[in-house]
Amino acid sequence: MATIIKRTVSSIPTRTASESWEMIATLLAPDPNSLGRTELNKVAGAACSTIASEATKDDAITVWGSGPQIRIYCVFGDDAIAKDNINEESFQQCPTDGDWKMSIPCLEEDLEWTQKKLKSCSTRVTARSVGESIGSEKQAKGVFTDNAIEINAAEFLKS
Repeated sequence: MATIIKRTVSSIPTRTASESWEMIATLLAPDPNSLGRTELNKVAGAACSTIASEATKDDAITVWGSGPQIRIYCVFGDDAIAKDNINEESFQQCPTDGDWKMSIPCLEEDLEWTQKKLKSCSTRVTARSVGESIGSEKQAKGVFTDNAIEINAAEFLKS
C-alpha cells in the first residue's frame, strides 16, 4: 500500500479562496522562489475557483510523484471556524521537489473551463470531476482506495 499523507486547510469563511490557495501552496512548496511555487502560482486562478465552489471539501487536491501521495482537503463553514479537524502542519519533505503531478477536483459544470485553463499554464496540474479517481489511482488499481490507512502524525508521535 502506498503512503498517503492528508492535510486539512481552513478555508471560507476564515480565509478567502485565494488565501486558502496561498496556504496550500506554502505547504506544498515552502520556498517562495522554488520552481514548485512558481508552478502553483500559475494555476492559482483555477485553483481558487475550485476552492470557492467547495469542490475540495470531500475530494482532495492530490499530489503524487517521487514521495508519498499528498491529499489536501479544505474545511468550510462552521468547521473552518471551530478548527477542530484542521491540520496545516508542514511536510517533512517538499512534495513539489523532483517529478510531481497534481490533480484538482472541480464541479462538473466548471470542468471544461478549468481543464482548458490549467492546460494553458501547466504541464503538471490537471483537473478532474468531483468523485473521479486520479490517473495514478486508475493505473494502480487497488493501491489507493477509500479504505487506505491515514495516520495522524501529531497523535502518532505523542508520548
